[in-house]
Amino acid sequence: MTLTPTRSGALWVLAFLTALGAAMRFASLDVQSFHHDEVITAARVIPGSFADMLDQVKRSESNPPLYYVLAWGWAKAFGTGEVGLRSLTALFGAATVPIVYCVGAELASRRAGLIAAALAAVNPMLIWYSQEARSYAVLVFFCAVSLYFFVRARHTGKGRDLAFWALASALALCSHYFAVFAVAIEALWLLIALRSRWRAVLPALAAVAAAGLALLPLITAQVNPAHIGWIDFTPLSGRFFQTGISFLVGETGHVIAEPPRERYALLPVVLIGAALLLVAIRGSNRERRGALVGLVVGLGVAALALLAVLFGKDYVVERNLLPALLPLAVAAAIGFAVDGARRIGLLLALALCAYWVAFDVHVTQTPNLQRPDFRALTDALGPARGPRAIVTWKLAADPVRFYLQDHALRIYSGDTPMREIDVISKSTVGQPSGLPRSFHPLARVRFERLTLTRYMSNRTREIPFHVLSHVRTGFGVNAVIADGPGVSRP
Repeated sequence: MTLTPTRSGALWVLAFLTALGAAMRFASLDVQSFHHDEVITAARVIPGSFADMLDQVKRSESNPPLYYVLAWGWAKAFGTGEVGLRSLTALFGAATVPIVYCVGAELASRRAGLIAAALAAVNPMLIWYSQEARSYAVLVFFCAVSLYFFVRARHTGKGRDLAFWALASALALCSHYFAVFAVAIEALWLLIALRSRWRAVLPALAAVAAAGLALLPLITAQVNPAHIGWIDFTPLSGRFFQTGISFLVGETGHVIAEPPRERYALLPVVLIGAALLLVAIRGSNRERRGALVGLVVGLGVAALALLAVLFGKDYVVERNLLPALLPLAVAAAIGFAVDGARRIGLLLALALCAYWVAFDVHVTQTPNLQRPDFRALTDALGPARGPRAIVTWKLAADPVRFYLQDHALRIYSGDTPMREIDVISKSTVGQPSGLPRSFHPLARVRFERLTLTRYMSNRTREIPFHVLSHVRTGFGVNAVIADGPGVSRP
């Protein structure tokens, strides 16, 4: 990357960065097993007909339908395995890189655009959700497109740019409801900045509003406190703090049932702080204005989410705040690219990108920074040799059933005949307790932060559900799965 790239040189560098972003996403698609939400996508929402898929989105999801519509068609061609299903979001994640370049170049310079593209290509949070079979990479892509045409429309006031902004914004809203915060900020800004061209602006705003209103019946049908009830167990301040950590180093905390690892974010905090300081003290007026746009949109998303909490709708978790990430990254990129500190800014940007690449690779080699390894767990479980109960935590139930592939049944009450009980617990718990005395430990296998302990009885016994649900596993809420001969199927 040269300090002042020509147009053709910038395109070559952008092509390399886009290829790098694609490689970072596609190369490790199958390293991690599906997590709970991904299994819901793969096993519940998209396997049936198109009508079945839409019905599942309405009854069991809390997101708009666009991603599921795309995933339903994609799965018909590429399957519902980790690589097949995740490749859709990896594609959207890679496609976001050149869009971010366009945003940075429009706000400041080609150099800022290239640095912004580099940050988007290797940011651990963006890579994580580009490798998740959910709607977040689609959300980030359309929010990036919306941001680009918002910036263009502010500069040109042309109806074409406003039309493309409206289309991208509507698609962002159809990807995830939290897109409304970024879209609302952009809409208000356009209304004020282009008030002299209100005849061109109002149709664009009306089209976005119509898309939002069309989603209201679905939102009403999807309202279910159980979908987001777990959020209330974590203080709001802690969730905002975790969001900051995740934006800098990806999901290292509660999403993978681990405490947040703040130490990994220390260097990115210092480097990005230096970038913002550079644009503040050495940036030109255009660079400062460009960075301000990114900061206003990014921090505005967080502020509006907080305002929504004050009115009783608390959905604040880091992945829902992803519309804030790219605007903030663009602001940092403009800081790294300021004309008044080209060399030091470039060195700082290279240091951040190198750190993120190293961390991305580190994640692929470190199970404790990954989703729980349900494939290895179910391989160790093997097929049921008799009536069996598997006790695990609530969010592990669907992945375990998915990877067992033997029509295992989740049970919620009653007495169930069992000869074998397998307990999946935290490795820090020690020996699980609370099982009937007739069941004796047979084997114990550790999988990094999880442990599988197998118990057997010399004969089949009726075990009450409440006994299994209270086995000490180290998790908040247990789930119980039954399979094997003699276990009734629905």
